[in-house]
Amino acid sequence: MIFLSPLLLLGLLALPALWWLVRATPPAPQEKTFPSLLLLKRLTARREDAARSPLWLLILRIAAVALVIFGLSRPVFIPHTSDTTNGPLLIVLDDGWASIPHWNERVAAALSLGQTALRNGNPVTVVHAARSSDGAMPEPFTTQDGHALSEHLEHLHAHSWPVDRAGLADLLQRVDLSDKHVVVLSDGLASPDDAVLQAALGKSRSVQDMRWNACDILRLSAGPNSDGALHAKAEGLNCPSRAVTIRAVAANGGTLATFPAQVGEDKTLVLPALLRNQLDHFTLEGMNGPATTVLLGDAGHRRPVGLLQTPGDTTPLIGSAFFLNHALDTVSERHNGDANALLGSSLSVLVATDGALSGDQTRKRVLEWVRHGGMLIRFAGPGLAAEPSSQQDTSSADPLLPVPLMNGMRQLGGPMSWGKPQALEPFPASSPFADLNIPTDVTVSRQVLAKPETGLQEHVWAALADGTPLVTARTEGNGEIILFHVTPSPDWSNLPISGLFPQMLEHLIERSAGVAGSGPTDLAPWRMLDSDGGLVMPPEAARSIRATDLSKTNVSVTHPAGLYGPAHGTRALNVSDHAPPLKEEPLLGARITPDGAHPDRPIGPWLLSAGLLVLMVDFVLSLRRRGLLGPVTALLVLIAMPQAQAQTGSHTPPALPASAPQAALETRLAYVLTGHDDVDEASKEGLQGLSDYTSARSSATLGHPDGVTPGKDDLAFYPMLYWPITADAQPDAARTKALNAFMDHGGILLIDQQGAGTDMDAGSGGAVRAALKRVTDGLVIPPLAKLTDKHVLGHTFYLLHSGFPGRINGQPVYVARNGDEANDDVSPVIIGNGDWAHAWAVDASGNHPYAVLPGGDDQRTQAYRFGVNMVLYALTGNYKSDQAHYPEMLRRLGQDNPDGQTNTGSTDEDEEDAP
Repeated sequence: MIFLSPLLLLGLLALPALWWLVRATPPAPQEKTFPSLLLLKRLTARREDAARSPLWLLILRIAAVALVIFGLSRPVFIPHTSDTTNGPLLIVLDDGWASIPHWNERVAAALSLGQTALRNGNPVTVVHAARSSDGAMPEPFTTQDGHALSEHLEHLHAHSWPVDRAGLADLLQRVDLSDKHVVVLSDGLASPDDAVLQAALGKSRSVQDMRWNACDILRLSAGPNSDGALHAKAEGLNCPSRAVTIRAVAANGGTLATFPAQVGEDKTLVLPALLRNQLDHFTLEGMNGPATTVLLGDAGHRRPVGLLQTPGDTTPLIGSAFFLNHALDTVSERHNGDANALLGSSLSVLVATDGALSGDQTRKRVLEWVRHGGMLIRFAGPGLAAEPSSQQDTSSADPLLPVPLMNGMRQLGGPMSWGKPQALEPFPASSPFADLNIPTDVTVSRQVLAKPETGLQEHVWAALADGTPLVTARTEGNGEIILFHVTPSPDWSNLPISGLFPQMLEHLIERSAGVAGSGPTDLAPWRMLDSDGGLVMPPEAARSIRATDLSKTNVSVTHPAGLYGPAHGTRALNVSDHAPPLKEEPLLGARITPDGAHPDRPIGPWLLSAGLLVLMVDFVLSLRRRGLLGPVTALLVLIAMPQAQAQTGSHTPPALPASAPQAALETRLAYVLTGHDDVDEASKEGLQGLSDYTSARSSATLGHPDGVTPGKDDLAFYPMLYWPITADAQPDAARTKALNAFMDHGGILLIDQQGAGTDMDAGSGGAVRAALKRVTDGLVIPPLAKLTDKHVLGHTFYLLHSGFPGRINGQPVYVARNGDEANDDVSPVIIGNGDWAHAWAVDASGNHPYAVLPGGDDQRTQAYRFGVNMVLYALTGNYKSDQAHYPEMLRRLGQDNPDGQTNTGSTDEDEEDAP
């Protein structure tokens, strides 16, 4: 320990004077002659004073003064550090990506070594091993001031590119090392130029190599292999195996899936096609940095569409591909041409109109392309309808059709005629079109018929009102074949000129597998990974990469890890790309450990605080010995009481009985506790996110949500109760009784199956439906109907026309067919499978921890809006339906519209604003 202000220790000379003052005795008593001894006998002593101060009080006061003097002299505690040779010190600081796991300890060790050298009167030089963001090697920093050294090290940060041993060796060649002691704070990772650096360090007086645990250096590699499956591997040095968790992350930061793995294990990652198309990057759980983050870029998400040309198909208004071209242009990157030209380029979807698949060679190439992962979308027409049905009756069935077809077509006025054009029936839940709203004016007058046979319904994605298929599909190899049983022109149906047509094509294209298209020749740096694994602007030294060279480019300051190319077609360069296996670097000098290498610790403030505390204790004891402690304490209480009452009266509400629940004081939502920590936590985060969203965008002010157990907790304080159904849920008579009372008194019960049976959780659909049947047995649930945008819930606050999604889109929602007349015609129950809590969820950091599929942030916004509508529906009832009766009410009252016009509907004009 040293003192930065040793002259203040002269104050210790005052301690003898303090001893003399405290030990001073009162004056000797004077002798007086008094005639009457009787009066003296009646006198009693009221207080006895000691002739001398007690020894403990004397020691206490001297200790207090000594502590204050020592604190003012600014003592500093010096931890034990590794011994260094006396003389100028040169610190080589590795600040590449491999130094990130122990970066703070590395900076602390450099500061400790530097402070030790400065105390011995030696200058300190700091040299950086990685190039700076401008591409140059940083100039050595030399100082003899401890504050300047601390400021320099405090503002340093690790880079996302590796160290440059060759550049460091060139820099050291220009520095006189003959009188310097060198300490290398190495990251412990080998590089090709280690020998060059070791030769440069050999010119110094001595070299020491300080290292941390190299087993903490991990590097993640991930991506599709030649077989198309996703693989990932966490690489490390030759260390004992350890468990890690690989996270698959969407573009919005939500976790799509997690995979446990061992370091060094080649892990196969199985993701459903829907989730795989949402995949943005991989990362290791709890480890941030460029080496543990693998970007995928957008190039793998490009889905170019090829349209096979036939003569005259683009003729305006009558060509078979005219309306198809216009629909595709709004949702995709379209290429027209023949089969040879299109299949020779990178395509995700191939569209063929009637007659486009002619020729055995063309059909063979298209079939082979589909089997390798392509999507073929076909349209019917007179040519397809005229093909003989016997082909489908033989073993040589057309492999480019999803289902066998009957000969001829079904049309108005024909042998298989309808009485009127057929409308579309609602899309099945398993269809990729399930979330689309079907316009009532879309009809079909002609179609090719699928041959009725066992298993046909498994291939139907869309059907007409009479049950005949409109869109069928079949898996072929790694790809899919889809058939529209109508033409892409309005000859057979008005579907191609409706707004539904491009939406259906868009959903099919999004379902297809992306391709890595050619893109631009030069890929400019767009966003780079920083030391925390986040995307930032590129550094000054970043340069473009030729697309052909990306596959053999190593990460460096000129080509840092990140995304290259146009913003909507980026390609990724990762630390693990094309990198050799990790190896431990040979020692660059005598090995030393970082144990005890900590900066100096000032202890002056602690001594000052202790001294003042002792003086305060002495003051209290003195008051007590004089009998003044009680009066002084009472005086302080009287002085503080008016201020406390004023503050309490202006800011603090009056105390309430302990039995009053908080939900009685503010509006709160509630969720049913399931006993599953992950489900309950998601419910809590979801309702908290919905409460915050509702409070920010409406006049409703909601508090924190409560977890309740129906039958034990009072539900009367909650307007809406969220109930997630789990596969192991069991019936409970007390819960059923409490929920019936809750709904009977105006509460709304929101039952959520949490996406069971969908792509998000395909394996639990049957179990959750069985659990729903068990737990709702005994509940008074009215007849239900599918929720549409005509219901009051579709316009309670926001106008909702695109469904009622949660984390999963396209799932139907059911409400009471007729509302409860005793409760303002409000539906007492809402049942769905949207997994709303995960879509609304907000964690402690304000982030959305769960991805929504497939619409991303737009779908999350729609989920929030539906949640707001439900909350206000629960709070205000069915008042919005009264607006439809507003003109009739005015007419009966004999009142006119203030503007002289009849109000014929809702005044809503903007979906974004509340009515």
